[in-house]
Amino acid sequence: MLRAVFFDAGGTLVHPDYGRVAEAMRRSVGRAPSPKALTEAEYAGRAAVEAAMAADPALDDGSRWQLHFFGALTSLGFSADELRRAAPAIRAEHERANLWTVVQSGAAEALSSLRGRGLVVGCVSNSNGTVAELLAGVGLGASLDFVVDSGVVGVEKPDPEIFRIALRRAGVEAAEAMHVGDLYPVDVVGARRAGLEPVLLDPLGRYGDRGCRTAPDVPAFCRTLVSSLGLG
Repeated sequence: MLRAVFFDAGGTLVHPDYGRVAEAMRRSVGRAPSPKALTEAEYAGRAAVEAAMAADPALDDGSRWQLHFFGALTSLGFSADELRRAAPAIRAEHERANLWTVVQSGAAEALSSLRGRGLVVGCVSNSNGTVAELLAGVGLGASLDFVVDSGVVGVEKPDPEIFRIALRRAGVEAAEAMHVGDLYPVDVVGARRAGLEPVLLDPLGRYGDRGCRTAPDVPAFCRTLVSSLGLG
């Protein structure tokens, strides 16, 4: 029986402010893609992370962050020189104020709907120790029972130990939990190693069969889950 659902943070509960990314690029290289184009290029960014992790499974989250952006921007026709010039500007904007601050409409209510029906709802994130504060600041903190931040606990996805920490906090067994995330080798592989059922976000329906449950976004996933469990 399902008793808990965990969610990734960046790319799942919170998304990049692509308007700010575009402005940083205009300042540094003189041109920028539209926010819509950047959203579509997410798939290329994730593919770059998957390829890099296949070559080096020990790749840490800090390195994946840059690979994701570079993969996305390369797919949009930006040259290696432009990326070298844009990277410091994008990072500086992120350090000025976290870029992952966009919350999809209805996300907080969707999380609360799961908690209101008796499920434990947590966040399992690779971050730098600030993700709980970030989620609280964008209005999602009250919809979560807890946050497990790799920067706090000292282990990051896909290591199964970070999921075991979440399971202990939720007070449930692995077979009683699901994890929802946006990166296959991080979220899906990590959750499976720990014995949880993984759910991969596929906003534009481009992944095809990845051998796991998929959902377009968090609100849609929560609606489907509530309906499938007869919790509505």
